[in-house]
Amino acid sequence: MRGRAWVVVCAVALAGARAASGQASGQALTADEIVNRVVEHDAQRRMALAEYASERTYRMEYKGPIGERHALMRVRMEFSAPDRKRFTVVSESGSTIFCHQVLRKLMEGEQEGALEANRLRSMLSPENYYLRLAGEERLDGKDAWVLEVSPKDENRFNYKGRVWVSKSDYAVMRIVGSPAKNPTWLMGSSNFDYRYRQSGDFWLPEHNDTVSHLRIGGEIRLTVDYGEYRITAAGPMGGVTSAANHGAGVKGLAVALPQ
Repeated sequence: MRGRAWVVVCAVALAGARAASGQASGQALTADEIVNRVVEHDAQRRMALAEYASERTYRMEYKGPIGERHALMRVRMEFSAPDRKRFTVVSESGSTIFCHQVLRKLMEGEQEGALEANRLRSMLSPENYYLRLAGEERLDGKDAWVLEVSPKDENRFNYKGRVWVSKSDYAVMRIVGSPAKNPTWLMGSSNFDYRYRQSGDFWLPEHNDTVSHLRIGGEIRLTVDYGEYRITAAGPMGGVTSAANHGAGVKGLAVALPQ
């Protein structure tokens, strides 16, 4: 535990020194520099987080040649560091095919995506993505950089689009874009809007909204609400020891395609 805490302290000190250097020089940060600091801060958050749990609500709506279909599934998700996710279906209703063949497949994909090798491959970084600073905006009361990103290696864990990064703590606040590679042959085009919310030093997804057009005709809309998180910290980070969120999310485990 002492070795783990020492790594966190060193990472925090390094990030602070770099930030101070940049502020002292008065130079604007490049897109690569911003993302490198995002990666550093995410590493700190991962080291400080032991586990979290929440009850999610998945909703799916289909409109197309066969009419309209709906599906709803409530799922309890439990995460344990470094990369273990466990899903328990609490309830489901609506289309049986959508519940079993679509929503459950999404959960399986997230479990695979949480594994270290896939997380690193999809993580936002100058090594994995082409980056461009598109401007600055105010989002949810915070000043943010807006980055345009595209993957250097296209796979189903990567994405292309725009990323909003908080200036105050180098956290990803929002991602709008599309998968670099369609997960199945059925999908034509797909666009998503992923939002995150902060609680203390931690962040996790708050709401996902994805619209996909099928090659066989029709449109599928998937929304995910992440509910309340219960968080347990592994070690010190800005005074965080443990917390129960009040409707908030926690991000920073990895800047991957959120699921």
